[in-house]
Formats: sequence, C-alpha cells, structure tokens
Amino acid sequence: MFDARTFKDTFLPWHGHLYRTAYRLLNNQADAEDIIQDVYVKLWNMRENLEGIKNLQAYATTMTRNLCLDRMRSPAYRNSDNYAAGSLQYEWIDAVEQIDQQDELKMVLVLVDQLPQKQREIFRMRHFNELSLEEIRQLTGLSPVNIRVQLSRAQKKVKEQYKKINCYGNG
Repeated sequence: MFDARTFKDTFLPWHGHLYRTAYRLLNNQADAEDIIQDVYVKLWNMRENLEGIKNLQAYATTMTRNLCLDRMRSPAYRNSDNYAAGSLQYEWIDAVEQIDQQDELKMVLVLVDQLPQKQREIFRMRHFNELSLEEIRQLTGLSPVNIRVQLSRAQKKVKEQYKKINCYGNG
C-alpha cells in the first residue's frame, strides 16, 4: 500500500511527462493541468490496488491519455473555445486511436515471433494467411487434432504474454 510519502516519491517525478502528454492532446495549459490533477486524485484513491501494477508510469500515462480523450469527446469541451478546430480535434483522436491499434498489432507480431517454430507457423497460417484447418493439414502433414492443439497453445501463449505486458491496463 502506498503511504503519502511513497506515493509522492513514485508519481511526482513523472509530472512533467504526464503534463506534456496531456498538453499535446489538449493544446491547452489549464486543461492539461486539470487532467493531471484528476490523474493524481484517481491514483491516490486507488492506491491500495496499485501494488499489482508492474509499470506504474505506463499506467499513469494511459490514464492521462484516456482522461484527455474523454474530455475531448465531452459536449462541454466541444462547445468551449478550446474546441475551435472542430473536426480537426476528432481527426486527432482518430489518429491517436489508430496509432494505439498499430502499436498493439506490432506487439502481437513480436509475441507471435517468440512462439516455438511449429506453433508460430500454424498461428500465421491460420490468422495471417486465413487458411482453413484442412489447408494447414495439407501444408504441414499434421493431423487435425495436432493442428488444433498447436493452435490452441499458440493462442494461449500469445494471450498470456499480451496480458502480462499490458497488466497496467487492468487496474
């Protein structure tokens, strides 16, 4: 559990990073400061649950980004002077989300590359080349049962590793 001192020692050094993240998204100093204040309050309120999170800085950064995106989507923000750019702001949100999806895909590709050779080959054939189990059987000579076992193990391994890397998102 985080006491006040440990909390400050852990999170305050990242203030500049979190502020820059918020400012880049909102392009407004006061709104960025408000978001960072909200992030610190949320983190403090959930301090008892933070010990299970492996990468606290990534967690705080994700929380900052998500709060910014929520603010940008809010009707109050869209009606304010800060939203003068109109559709450009939504294009920015879409671009950020698209970058996130690309990063997740890259992460999955790296995880697939770490699988044992046979699992990697079967996983790629099934999910990347969209081959049927029969087509995979013809190419590999493996029995359908063996293919399903290898595919299941590969999927389980990728899923476990993905969750392990992204554990900060579950808190």
